[in-house]
Order: sequence, then structure tokens, then C-alpha cells
Amino acid sequence: RYIFGIRSGIHIISLDITAAHLRRACRVVSGVTERGGLVLFVGTRKGQDRCVVNAAKMQVVDEFDQAIPGLENELLERPVLKPDLVVCLNPLENWVMLHECGLHGIPTVGIIDTDANPTWVTYPIPANDDSLRCVQLIAGVLGKAGEEGQMRRSERAKRGEVTYQPEAFELKMQEGEMKTGGDQEAVHHAGGSG
Repeated sequence: RYIFGIRSGIHIISLDITAAHLRRACRVVSGVTERGGLVLFVGTRKGQDRCVVNAAKMQVVDEFDQAIPGLENELLERPVLKPDLVVCLNPLENWVMLHECGLHGIPTVGIIDTDANPTWVTYPIPANDDSLRCVQLIAGVLGKAGEEGQMRRSERAKRGEVTYQPEAFELKMQEGEMKTGGDQEAVHHAGGSG
């Protein structure tokens, strides 16, 4: 459904459809980063490493030049973070990761070539994933969208607006209600015994 035509046995993808799907994916990436979410870029083909790093760097809020005392211990004690969105630059080689994302309810954005199944990702971008230039362009545009979302979040924070509200369960954990047994029903619903 993304194919514009076939010439000399080569499938030609409609650029109008690619542009529309890329705009939608940009809105998704921007929205995730504006809410403080974590976007993971994945590209495993030769040459994709630079565009993955560049796209990810666009979304870094703080960079640490020096070691912060105690940071290493704090990082080891933290639970594993799940990304809020995964951008996959070559879905054919990463179908296991896409399957895992589906199992864990993590939405995905992916470059879908004519030989890939568009249902493998939540937000497909029809394009030639064999072309490094094409992949670099898409990764750069999505990285820039993430950067813009973070800038909007930063501006809202400067005005004192809160862009992230933890779930009620997390609030109760922070207040200590559930640790002290003050809310047995919430502990029971959260999977604990009570």
C-alpha cells in the first residue's frame, strides 16, 4: 500500500506517503520527549551507528563532564528503565526486539521497506532502509523532533508547569503509605499480599 509503482523490477515508494508517516512519527517522538519520556534509537546495520548516536545526542538534556561522587552506586541500585518509545532503523534484522516491545507494550517507530511487514511497528515510515542516506535523514529528523519536544518541556518547566505526573501508585510509594502498610487494599491491588 506504500508502493507508488514498479520500474525495472524495483518497487518505488510514494514520497507523499513517506512524508505523511514521517510527520506523524515526529509528532509521536516530540510528544514523548515533551512529557519526559525515554526514546531509544536502534540501528544495527553497518554505518547506522553514527546516525543512532547523533539522533540520541539531540535528546540529551544533561551531559556529565566529570564524575559525580556516588553516582556509580546510585546507577547500579536503580531498576532497569524501559523506554517509552523505540525507533528501529532496520526492522528486518531486529524483529526479536520488536516482538519484545510488543510484549511489553512499548510503541515502536520503524523504517518499513517494501520487503518488511508494516504491522511489525506501531508507527511505520515507508522508506528504503537499505539506503544509508535515507536512514540518516529519517534518524536526524526524528532526533530533531525529540530535541524540539525537550525544548518545549524545558520552556514549560521554566514557567513552573509540571509536564509529568507520576501514577497514584507511585505517589503512594513515595509518601510511604504502602511501605508502612497504611493502605492494605492498594498493596493487594499492586500485587502484594495483604
